[in-house]
Amino acid sequence: MTLGAALALGLAISSRAGAQATDSSFARFELGGSSDVTNERFYEDTFDDTTLTGRRLSSSPEYRTAGVAALDAAGQLLLGTRYRLRQEGTAGDRLLRSYTRVELRGDPRDGMRLTLTPELDMRRDRSFGDDRRELRFRPDGRVRWTSLDHADLWDVLVGGDWFRNGGTSQLVTLDRNAGRAWLRWAHAPLESSWESELGYGADARAFPDSIHRDHVEQHGALTLRRLLPGGGQAALDAQIDRRTPVHSTPSTRDHFWSGRADGSAIVRMHDALTGELSVSLEGYRYDDADTSVYFDYTQLVAEPGFRWQLARDWGLRAGPRFEWLFAPRVPSERYRQVSAVIEAERMHGGDWWSFSPAAGWRQYDRSSSTLSLAEPDLHSSYLFIEGELFSDMGLPGRTRLRFTGSARYENHEDPSQNASSLYFSVDFRRGF
Repeated sequence: MTLGAALALGLAISSRAGAQATDSSFARFELGGSSDVTNERFYEDTFDDTTLTGRRLSSSPEYRTAGVAALDAAGQLLLGTRYRLRQEGTAGDRLLRSYTRVELRGDPRDGMRLTLTPELDMRRDRSFGDDRRELRFRPDGRVRWTSLDHADLWDVLVGGDWFRNGGTSQLVTLDRNAGRAWLRWAHAPLESSWESELGYGADARAFPDSIHRDHVEQHGALTLRRLLPGGGQAALDAQIDRRTPVHSTPSTRDHFWSGRADGSAIVRMHDALTGELSVSLEGYRYDDADTSVYFDYTQLVAEPGFRWQLARDWGLRAGPRFEWLFAPRVPSERYRQVSAVIEAERMHGGDWWSFSPAAGWRQYDRSSSTLSLAEPDLHSSYLFIEGELFSDMGLPGRTRLRFTGSARYENHEDPSQNASSLYFSVDFRRGF
């Protein structure tokens, strides 16, 4: 019913937008179908009554097909208010979904912009033998002020998140009522090579079925950007979060500090060659950490590389990727990883191709119990090969084909942990 009402609204908007003279008003429809396949292969123990008969290579393939319909529309309402509508529906053998997003935007005076963006997402998913029914409503309101010299910007965001679910998903995903607010200040003088942003926000979440999960989460964010000589640039994005429970609870699950920092630098070495470096740091610190589930850890990733801009809109990036996970109290979770990564991309005439193969080795630390052969560790070191492929290309007759695929293979020191996975999705749509 929601999908039909949205499409009827789209037809009305289409006729109205067609009568307007502004080039920014439009209505576009898409009809088509999609299909995806997911498969994981792994070893598991086999039994004859209560007798272990050995290990067997098993798999869990899942196939889904569906018809899809989408509407994009934009136009102008009263008093110069602009609207943007996105409605997408999916109906298939495993998934039923309706997604609606409306954006209303107005400029009541110079330097001030008001935006209201409600989203409604309804779905029933029966993949992998489950039966999950979910309903989510997420409204957002935003006020933005810009100074006369456009050097300063203040942004206030207020929103909510109402989520309800049923079926098997209620065992792992709780109903929730949430509210959030963010305040952001950005400073970017025209004569300066520096840009900076500061932000503070808070989320309050209440769970009707489990008041022990009620919590408040506060956020602090910092962004710095600088232009480098020769057309290069450097950036730092950092955020720290503090979550505390509303009610007294013995669990430390919602009582922790977390943070993430991402740094990047790009240096132009030639007209078609740039050197790049990205570093990310992420970690959790619990108020009362344990050694099983809620343990402290820090993850560090560094990716140096070179990017070549080739002829015919081709781009190629290659370089190593280094990754470390530090867990002071849990030796079996610590690892070091090194891999080689290649990213090839082409954007031409509205088509987009991307291919990213990678291969590497992950080395886990061995605990004292493993070294003494008392018991095996949860993880074993392994060699992995993986790749991702994405394409979005136009075909004759106002049609588009989108393909997404990924594959991964792991060869462990402990052969019983060998595993592989495969996923691909094909989406074919015609525009009207």
